[in-house]
Amino acid sequence: MNKMKNLEKIIKEAKSSNKYKEGIKEVKSNVKGSKLIIVSTSLNNVDKQLLEKSSKEYKVPIYYYGDNSIKLGRLFNRPYRISTVALKAVSEEDVNSLLETQ
Repeated sequence: MNKMKNLEKIIKEAKSSNKYKEGIKEVKSNVKGSKLIIVSTSLNNVDKQLLEKSSKEYKVPIYYYGDNSIKLGRLFNRPYRISTVALKAVSEEDVNSLLETQ
């Protein structure tokens, strides 16, 4: 399965179960208990470093989405930008296969 199909599958599962948080403020406060964090290229370096630090602390993997926040928002069928997303209900198998393609 290629990278985009796998990412779309993971996002579809998270949306259907409504187990995700979007936006940097929500994600920063919900790192603990997350299974995967998706970060767009639009996120500034200060926020990215804070997110990386807290994700290492809680051992949450980060997937660096190769596009900007507009396209990440479109993946979630949102009419607005999404700079980062924390997914809570994702299988380990899906996370590992996505991170291998990064």
